[in-house]
Amino acid sequence: NCQQRNSSPRRLRDRFINEPTSSLFALKAFWEGFDASGETLRCVIIPKLPFSSPTDPLSCERNLREDRAWARYSLPEAVLEVKQAAGRLIRSSTDCGVLILADPRLVTKGYGKKFLTSLPTSSYQRIESAQIGHYLQLWRARHERRH
Repeated sequence: NCQQRNSSPRRLRDRFINEPTSSLFALKAFWEGFDASGETLRCVIIPKLPFSSPTDPLSCERNLREDRAWARYSLPEAVLEVKQAAGRLIRSSTDCGVLILADPRLVTKGYGKKFLTSLPTSSYQRIESAQIGHYLQLWRARHERRH
C-alpha cells in the first residue's frame, strides 16, 4: 500500500489493517493520529531525521532573530516527531515493534543522542543497512515464538 495524490488516508489505513501481510509507505502525516494497534504494525522506518527545512519561512525568521534557533526549535521539534513515530508501534503494554532510524546523522552528529534518549525504551541495537533484512527476520522469529 502506498500513499498517493488524492488518496484517502482513511482508505489506505483500512486497507493496511485488513491485509495483515501488507506494508504501508506513507508520508509523515501518518505519524500522528494513525492507530494500528496489536499485530498490525510491527515496524516503522524513518529514512531521514524529520528536521524542518532551513528555507521554511518560520525557520528563516527564527534564525534571523536568534543565534541558536536551530538547537532551540528545530532539534526539539524533530525529536518530538521521532517520538510520535515510535508511538505508532507501542499503543498498549503488550505491543512491541522495531523502529529503524536510517539517518547516519544519528551516530555521526552530537545531537543523535537526544533522539535515542527520548525514545520509550533503552534497548537499542546498531546495525548496518545490509543487515536490516536479516535482523527483522530474527526479530520476527523471536517475537512469534513468544506468542
